[in-house]
Parts: sequence; C-alpha cells; structure tokens
Amino acid sequence: MSIKKYRCLVIDDEPIARKIVKNYIAQITQLHLTGECKNAIEAIEIIKSENQIDIIFLDINMPNLSGITFAKLITGKQQIIFTTAYSEYAIESYDLDAADYLLKPFSFERFSKAVYKAIEKITVRNLPSETTSTFTSENENRLLIKSNGETYSLSIKDIVFCEAMKNYTKIVTRNNKTYTTLITLSKFENELIQRSDHFLRIHRSFIISKMYIFSIGSNYVMLDKHKIPIGEQYKKDFFTDLKIK
Repeated sequence: MSIKKYRCLVIDDEPIARKIVKNYIAQITQLHLTGECKNAIEAIEIIKSENQIDIIFLDINMPNLSGITFAKLITGKQQIIFTTAYSEYAIESYDLDAADYLLKPFSFERFSKAVYKAIEKITVRNLPSETTSTFTSENENRLLIKSNGETYSLSIKDIVFCEAMKNYTKIVTRNNKTYTTLITLSKFENELIQRSDHFLRIHRSFIISKMYIFSIGSNYVMLDKHKIPIGEQYKKDFFTDLKIK
C-alpha cells in the first residue's frame, strides 16, 4: 500500500534555518518538499500556482511581510507550523489555529511531533461525517463517545483536556489516548459542565480539567506534558476560579 504524501512548503529568511527544516522533512516518509521561500511574498506566489500545499513551516520575523500577517492572509486549508526564535508569538499562533509552534533551535523529535499534529488535523478535516458521530450519555460519570466508527465508554474523570478541531472535538485522556468525535467544543463544554465542576474553558480552542494542572504560567497551563494556552478573554475568569491573584 502506497504511503500518502503531504506536500510541504518552507518559508524562512535564514538559509541555515531552511536547511535544517528541509533535512528534517527528508527524514519523514510522509512528507514531500514542494518548495522553499526566503520571504512570505514568494510563498504567496507558490501557493497560488500549486494545486495543493498541505503543511507550511513558517518563520515569523521576516522582512516586508511577517509570518503572522502571512498566516492571516492565506485562506487555504494548509496546516501552519510556526518556526521561530521568539516565544512571545505563541498565543497569537494558537488564535490563528496553527498546528504547532516550534521554538528555535528545535530537535527532530519535537519537529516530528508537530508534523504528526498537523497530519492529524488534516485527517480530521477529511473525515466523512458518517464515520464519526456525537456522544451519548451512559450515566452521570461516563460518556459514550463515537470516534472513527467505534464507540468508547469514557470516564469523565479521565478527561485531561479537549481541543476544538473545526466541527470536531479531540479528547485527550490521562493515559494519553485521543478520541475525535463529531461534536463542537461548545456543545461538549456544556455537557461536561453539567456533569462536573472540574472543567474550565481557558481558550477558544481548549477546555481543561483542573485536576490535571501541573503548573501555571502567565499565559499557559501545563497538564502533565501538555502546554495549553490561556486566551486573553478567558484569563480573568481562569485565575479567579483558581483563586490566583
């Protein structure tokens, strides 16, 4: 069976940075390098001429047009992975629904993790609706989740966080298993809040369980190894709920 290839574009004004990303791409069989650009202006022309770009590795600080502005301009279905030396843009990247945010210098392991997150989002986007359905209630402490044509019984207390993926919600449990179900995050949030006071919406795209908070930063929380951003509009309620001044 042939391996599906995902077409990639690398955008960075630094030749060494482009070379590192290209070398990493070459080590992942599911990726195909379509092109590289030294600025976002060049990239716009390539995107216009190519039939399909699946994943864009995008620097932020570039001359003439920044990566953030470029990401706001493109209207395709490309998954964006930011590659930058500056951590202060991380929250804004989540608001742009980026697949991931890589802080230079990053390892191949961290790069691979970002790639497979992007592939997962592409896969979810392409799922036919008849193969994935919404949840139903089993009892007050459990949910029956339909994911990829199968039904799973999940304990509410095992849910670590939920992430919006367009009309789908990705559910991550404490054993690091993931389930993707055809239900919006807002609807899922309503169901969880009715059943437990442990859940908080902390970002447009994330609901977390307070039980799994390991540490808290000024604009993020750590849930075990998962770093989840805190959106500006949710920050006040989040810190008030946790009684943090």
